[in-house]
Amino acid sequence: MIALVTDSTCDLPAEILAKHQIEIVPLTVHFEEDTYYDKVDLESEEFYKMMESAAELPTTSQPSVGLFMDRYQKLSEDYDQVISIHLSSALSGTCESARLAAAQLDELEVEIIDSKSTSSGLGFMVLLAAKMIEAGKDIEEIKEIILQEREKITIYFTVNELTYLEKGGRIGKAQAFLGSIFNFNPILELSADTGKIIPKEKIRGYKKTNQKMTDLALNAAVDSDSVNFAYIYGKDSDNYQQLKNNFESELAAQNNFEYQILENKIGTVLSSHTGPLVYGIVIYRGELLE
Repeated sequence: MIALVTDSTCDLPAEILAKHQIEIVPLTVHFEEDTYYDKVDLESEEFYKMMESAAELPTTSQPSVGLFMDRYQKLSEDYDQVISIHLSSALSGTCESARLAAAQLDELEVEIIDSKSTSSGLGFMVLLAAKMIEAGKDIEEIKEIILQEREKITIYFTVNELTYLEKGGRIGKAQAFLGSIFNFNPILELSADTGKIIPKEKIRGYKKTNQKMTDLALNAAVDSDSVNFAYIYGKDSDNYQQLKNNFESELAAQNNFEYQILENKIGTVLSSHTGPLVYGIVIYRGELLE
């Protein structure tokens, strides 16, 4: 039997996680003197209030090797194989922690997969793995398919300010400086090639920003028969709702591909690096329709 493990940056809804028996290993948020497990100890809205009044930005850390070992050992009581899929190794050491833990276990075969993504991009790969496990595919075939399919994921998003990404080392200082000094709205891309965040566009005004993100997402879906989209967001906002309305209006007008749309609030770890007013669209050009 194959167990499925991911981490707390996988923004799948709780009902999907429960339905497919997906195990979550949480990352950690360090806020002043306190430490919290992502999506366990702290709700997003409470976290945003804390961020707004804090003197210093929160920091984050990957799950410890011991935390992974404990989870894998517990799973070994009922399973003989584990697929463990995690956020981009270019953004976090989570995959490395998982690998170090797996290397110390003799009684369990553990395959660690770098999704090169996060949030719903990671979520789509985890859901795909769950469906393949339930279809009876073996662990090698599942790994091979995930490594192919992860190249079909693109994430476009915008943030209210680049301070969070710049201070966390997730984007270069030059981009953060330009974004703030000229009052542009940045559109950022999480690249499937590298698993890194790269600047895509700088646009004045949220209406134009939302139109550009709509165009980018629809262009990313070109030549696909079925596409899975997911909205990702921190705090709900008028700008985010405007993007949704705009995107769905244009999506309904096309008949080139089948599609489904999920909507997922990001957790405290990702919010720590993007700020609370982040929002965007994840595009997965693959067969995952319910």
